Amino acid sequence: MEVRFRLRSPEEFQKQVERVGGRLVSQYAFTDTLLRHRRGGNPSGVTLRVRQYIPRGPCALLLNATVARRRRSLVFQISSLPGGKVRLYEGSARDCLRVAQALGFEPSFHVEHAQGRVWKLSGEVEVVVERILGRRGQTAVELGWWAEVAAAGSNLREAERRLRSALQGLGLDPGAGYPGGLPQAVAQALKRGRVRAGNVEPGASKPGGRRRP
Repeated sequence: MEVRFRLRSPEEFQKQVERVGGRLVSQYAFTDTLLRHRRGGNPSGVTLRVRQYIPRGPCALLLNATVARRRRSLVFQISSLPGGKVRLYEGSARDCLRVAQALGFEPSFHVEHAQGRVWKLSGEVEVVVERILGRRGQTAVELGWWAEVAAAGSNLREAERRLRSALQGLGLDPGAGYPGGLPQAVAQALKRGRVRAGNVEPGASKPGGRRRP
């Protein structure tokens, strides 16, 4: 179970993560090449992507399927696949694309995940902060900083309780979460052609703040 927020002040938010006991466990940067089927769009909530880590590392062809749900103003996503993202193939970026093309897929656009950091909180809660950029051909967009808060576990009621508790400690409004995935946000921004501060819905969240109308 996970929920995403756009951040106005990533520096202050990361300080808040540490204040509530967050333990930094990893840092990363990678680029996802989102793929589309040549015969038409992908099913709703289903994404196929080639992930390439920066500066180097194995590339992977990943399949993901999520379902958006709402419970008492909390909008979150859950994976409908076992273990979350399914790794279909691992190798060079070129070979990953060849496998995808054999399945009938072609590149659509790119999502850059820069300056990513991952913290662990008590209660099997994970917090991710990253800077998101998008590219399609000559069009590039900047979506700014995002946070993802996720609670592990197959018991959704218990995971929701732990997720809500973590959001309260982090000062995030449960009702201000972005209802879709990052590929959806980037695709919408690329369609518009540019991104200005604050024009990605919903409004950004900040510790101690509420969603602005």
